Formats: sequence, structure tokens, C-alpha cells
Amino acid sequence: MPGQMPQAYPMARPGISMVSQFTGPALWSIILGLASILVPFIFNYVFFLLPLIGLLGGVQAIRTGRVIGGIVGIVLNVIGGIITIFALFVH
Repeated sequence: MPGQMPQAYPMARPGISMVSQFTGPALWSIILGLASILVPFIFNYVFFLLPLIGLLGGVQAIRTGRVIGGIVGIVLNVIGGIITIFALFVH
């Protein structure tokens, strides 16, 4: 309509979008990755499927738009997988 001001778009607050990167499947992927890294050193026990499940969660997080959290989860689970493989051959 002539004479009307266009409606302003709401601006996202800084930090809100960054926190949302670490929710849902990305958060679970990060938790599983940390568990697969820390548990062998703390309790001397290895979860063999935990890094694989966390890796799949990281891929799902990337597919749902949580790219940063998904990448962090994937990296942690790859490190946890390397520790798991190393523990498999050491024992």
C-alpha cells in the first residue's frame, strides 16, 4: 500500500543462534564423544559402539542445521573411536 512503512524484521540477539547449535542431536553427539574419550581413562572401560552412535548423531545434527555442534561432535567421536581402537589392540 502506498504511504505505509514496511514492517521491520526482528533481529536475532547475538548468542541465541550460537547456543542453538549445541542442542538436540548435536548435544548428544558431544556428550557421547566426551564419554568415549573420558571413560577409558577414568574407569578403564571401553564402550565399543558409543563413538559410532555419537558419529551418527553428529551427522544428523549437521543435516538438521546444527553445523557447528555437529562438527564438534564428529571430531570428539573420531577421537573417541581412535582411543577405542587403540584400547582394543593394547589389551
